[in-house]
Amino acid sequence: MHDRLMRIWPRGHCRVRLSRDAVSVLRVSGARKATSVLVERPLPAFAGAAHDMLSAPITAALDAAGGARVPVHATIDDDLVRYFVVTPPANGGRMQDLRAAAGVRFHVLYGEPLADWHLAADWQCAAPFLACAVSRRLHAALQVAVEAQRASLASVTPNFVAAWNRSRRRLGADAWLATLGEHALTLGLVTDAKKPRLAAVRTLPLPKAIPSMAWLRDQLSRAALLDNVAAPSVLHIHGRPLDEWQPDPASSADVGLSVQWHPQR
Repeated sequence: MHDRLMRIWPRGHCRVRLSRDAVSVLRVSGARKATSVLVERPLPAFAGAAHDMLSAPITAALDAAGGARVPVHATIDDDLVRYFVVTPPANGGRMQDLRAAAGVRFHVLYGEPLADWHLAADWQCAAPFLACAVSRRLHAALQVAVEAQRASLASVTPNFVAAWNRSRRRLGADAWLATLGEHALTLGLVTDAKKPRLAAVRTLPLPKAIPSMAWLRDQLSRAALLDNVAAPSVLHIHGRPLDEWQPDPASSADVGLSVQWHPQR
């Protein structure tokens, strides 16, 4: 009888967020009037941690939030992800050709093979496409933690990819997309006004002190110069708004740049 009731009544889901320092779990109930539960746990230093050391606090957070036997949707902060744009090989329409091109591009940019990384991409044969890689240790730790709760890992999405999927169709001409985390700013350099596409994605470490608007303008100009694209007139940022990054109408340096903030989901 209990199992039958569990099938009838919706159980909700969990939203997991993984950062370099912590894991947070938001338990969303399927019942309308139920209160969501938020649990946070620190993560060990990522560099030297085996996947079982990483999975333990994730498991504990899921357990404390009541995450047993529910779908789990995970978001990974951008400083734990490696982004890169891949140009598909000429006359190479097979998946193995695209994967080989992604492997070569990853090695050129990061100086190591893809063996220790879990790869995902928006595979395209006729146009450059975005690829991203997450440490296999982290991906395995997440899977182990979810399985320990007899839950299902419904999705794993890097933060910038989630923002791009929500915003790409609403981006106008001369607009770039960005995500702001605790430790990094990720810039999506957008080109082609008729059908916006990503020319490059760059993740920049943030200074310890909150950087100024001048710092942000410098990063935009430098990124545009490196990738030979026009600097944006509009920057859409997904993340916690910063007062320091509000353009000053009285400053001539801020003329021509509009910063638009979007709440983090």
